[in-house]
Amino acid sequence: KKYVCKLLFIFLLGHDIDFGHIEAVNLLSSNRYSEKQIGYLFISVLVSSESELIKLIINNIRNDLHSRNPIFINLALHCIANIAERDMCDAFGTEIPRMLTSGDCTDAVKQSAALCLLRILRVAPDCVREGEWKQRIIHLLNDQHMGVVTAATSIIQALVQKSPEEYKGCVSLSVSRLSRIVTSSYTDLQDYTYYFVPAPWLSVKLLRLLQSYPSPEDTAIRQRLTECLETILNKAQEPLKSKKVQHSNARNAVLFEAINLIIHMDCDSNLLIRSCNQLGQFMQHRETNL
Repeated sequence: KKYVCKLLFIFLLGHDIDFGHIEAVNLLSSNRYSEKQIGYLFISVLVSSESELIKLIINNIRNDLHSRNPIFINLALHCIANIAERDMCDAFGTEIPRMLTSGDCTDAVKQSAALCLLRILRVAPDCVREGEWKQRIIHLLNDQHMGVVTAATSIIQALVQKSPEEYKGCVSLSVSRLSRIVTSSYTDLQDYTYYFVPAPWLSVKLLRLLQSYPSPEDTAIRQRLTECLETILNKAQEPLKSKKVQHSNARNAVLFEAINLIIHMDCDSNLLIRSCNQLGQFMQHRETNL
């Protein structure tokens, strides 16, 4: 482990490292977290997809994915998400979706599995097989763990771009989740609050996801979405809770995406007028980044 760390340090100094790769791969077989972590780090940084060691690496990753230790599973998933090329996509294209929708996996594993699946869809979408997971994945938007919901939203967004009709059920679930975030206070979601703004990254993802579809046909869902957008516009008029730029950036990120959705839906004249007024205020603002 110590010598593999030294090789990593030499590489960071700018030197090429063309030896010691097999020693790093051997670390993947270790039952000690510190050794396995260094092995995966070395592989993620230095081993290319054309390496003759790639099959051995895939076998070690598969062993860790079948492990009962969630930490080892996460290390393997992180490696796939970082460096997966065609060979890895072929090897794990059916296994990763099953982990994502499995009831036995921990929340951390589900988060990592979602990011892995996103990588596979970008690199080799044909490796992802059809199955029940496609029908079950949208229900992750109702998961109690906000990290799982955030990761799942990213993968659903990628899937919707390819076949929107197949995932149309995500609209009502997205509106429901967005409503819960928008109406909550920053104390309700303490672990996912960024400078007094509850779950800004998830809010932006959900608003972008809803832009993939026309205005909801269901009156109740459309009314709930309208209330969410009105709440976001109302919050924009409130005094800042912090003078730090991070607070205004997070709040404005959600606001801009909400305005994009209002323009995309183009079904409520009151919201459109308020959005135009808000954009006019930003254009007169002294902050040039706005």
